[in-house]
Amino acid sequence: MRKGYFGAVASLALLLSLGMLNSSYAQSAPIRVGLIDMYGGSFAAQANSIRLGMQIAFDEANAAGGGKGHQLTLVSADMGISVEKAITEARRMILDDKLGYVVVGSHSGAAVALADLIRGKDVFGMGAFATTKRFTGEEGHPMIGRGNLSTVEIGRVIAAHLKTMPEIKRIAIISPDFEFGKHFTDDLLAALKVARPDIVVVRKEWPKFGAADFTPHVTAMQASKVDMVVSSLFSGDLVNFLKAAKGFDLFGGGTKFFTSGLDLLKVSTFKNDLPEGSLATVWYPFYDINSPESTAFVKEVEKRSGTYPTGSTLVGYVSGKMLASGIVKSANPEDPKATAKVIGHVSFASPVGPVKVRACDNMALFNFYVGEVKRDAGMPDGIGVTKVKAYNTADYARSCDEIAKLRK
Repeated sequence: MRKGYFGAVASLALLLSLGMLNSSYAQSAPIRVGLIDMYGGSFAAQANSIRLGMQIAFDEANAAGGGKGHQLTLVSADMGISVEKAITEARRMILDDKLGYVVVGSHSGAAVALADLIRGKDVFGMGAFATTKRFTGEEGHPMIGRGNLSTVEIGRVIAAHLKTMPEIKRIAIISPDFEFGKHFTDDLLAALKVARPDIVVVRKEWPKFGAADFTPHVTAMQASKVDMVVSSLFSGDLVNFLKAAKGFDLFGGGTKFFTSGLDLLKVSTFKNDLPEGSLATVWYPFYDINSPESTAFVKEVEKRSGTYPTGSTLVGYVSGKMLASGIVKSANPEDPKATAKVIGHVSFASPVGPVKVRACDNMALFNFYVGEVKRDAGMPDGIGVTKVKAYNTADYARSCDEIAKLRK
């Protein structure tokens, strides 16, 4: 009997132990976050940089204990350049893999489609780099957030900078012929009416996305005799435009160049043809920022990738930090609705200074920069921007009243 008693006790202890282990395992199950982006072709570098920045942010959160013991893990999927493929991947993540958090990296159209897909669902969606204003405007709702500024803020920052350049009177705008380019141009024109109503927009050029020949656009702007060309071209489009502009000496007669988002890729990508003294908006001129957070971030990026960060890396980090902070602060990290309740109130230090998320549209607000292109051996790959000026997006964002009206 004594032997049977101790055997029963041992069995009970074993069962209790297993139960405790299972309970502990359940409590510490990872929180998986889906990341959908364009990992092939000419967008791969940008997409991989965004993913790297997000991973660093998640690793920092995990090192601090994660979300009440839950580690955050990143699960990525390739959408090619297809919005339909992006939504197919999002549905798979939500329905099959049971993910409660899904992020679209770069593609504005995919971000808007994600916002529509998860409307009314128990899923929190993020736009990392996607700059479409519709994402947190007309298509916005409480279960989405953005880690970047939109074309509205970009246009207002450029207009504010042009306010310091009274010599600029006549401009041409060149933008890719799709939603981002249309919004960029419309938002810049709206901002100029407020900041510089005296500026005349002489021409607007709309090259097809992925165009190889920019000759007709360059010659048309050259014939217009403008003081400045403002561009929202990026990646291969910007490379091809600059080659054509150099071939026709578009910027040789005193016409200035102002381009948006120069550091989506390494600035050295455009080194051969980018005019000296061009103006550019950039997300992360790390060589001009002296802070412990920036120094540590650059070091970490170099350790993981063997090279320096770009603006895409920075925005990926801010987006990851924003989402991780919301998950960590929520009452229940496994519940996206609980995260949505607190994410609009998080703030944190970043490589570009303080970041604050506002509650009315869950948008991260932080410093954005304008600088002048300079070739210098002391800069990464011998080129970067100097005379850097910070513009905090909190000063240029749409008001919460504007957002509320758009969402009605």
